[in-house]
Amino acid sequence: MNYYEILGVNRDATVQEIKKAYKKLAKQWHPDLNRDNIKVAEEKMKEINVAYSTLSDEVARIDYNKKLDSEAKTSAKTDSSTQRQTGGTSRPSQQKTSAGNSSGKVDFNNIHNSFESFFGFNPKTHEVTNEDKLNTFTSDKKKKNPLDTTDFFEKFMGFKVK
Repeated sequence: MNYYEILGVNRDATVQEIKKAYKKLAKQWHPDLNRDNIKVAEEKMKEINVAYSTLSDEVARIDYNKKLDSEAKTSAKTDSSTQRQTGGTSRPSQQKTSAGNSSGKVDFNNIHNSFESFFGFNPKTHEVTNEDKLNTFTSDKKKKNPLDTTDFFEKFMGFKVK
């Protein structure tokens, strides 16, 4: 469920409308007012608070809207691709990402796995796992320090560091 649905507002809602919806839901779901179902009320309040804090902050809301748009495009592409492959019947698809999970999200508890798959270097063991990825940005194919980004920086900035 997205934050707009949680608060029951439209995507083009004003900050005042978002605040009004938040206050209404907070009165309805506050754990102090739901003693008979406190666990559910606490979970609902967590959702409501996250939704409100995101949508009431202009920058966070812009980022969230971009995320929603991106997910909608990805979902539309996946749905149309799945329908073509299955002859019109839609089945959920699970695609693995380079980080090794099927959700497409970064697992911050195992960030080293994402780092390793992207850079070719395991930061925990200091082991080079993919030399081609490790040396993508350098002409020196036997770099001593896999975390040295000097070559990448120089190519990006267009000048050499002395």
